[in-house]
Amino acid sequence: MSQEPCKKCGEYHNNCYELAELTDEEILQANLEFGKENGEDYSMLTIEDIEPLIGLVKFILKKASEK
Repeated sequence: MSQEPCKKCGEYHNNCYELAELTDEEILQANLEFGKENGEDYSMLTIEDIEPLIGLVKFILKKASEK
């Protein structure tokens, strides 16, 4: 249970925007999983390698949580 109300609906949970709080490591892991699902091997990539992607993901999640 979240300590502050949901930005989207005002309820005390994190169902509406829990993805907006991903860490860099979680984004990197999601990128690895995405690569596996699409037949790519991203295992050699580091956070620094995908830093632009991390910034984009955080920007998109922020915009989505504002809706």
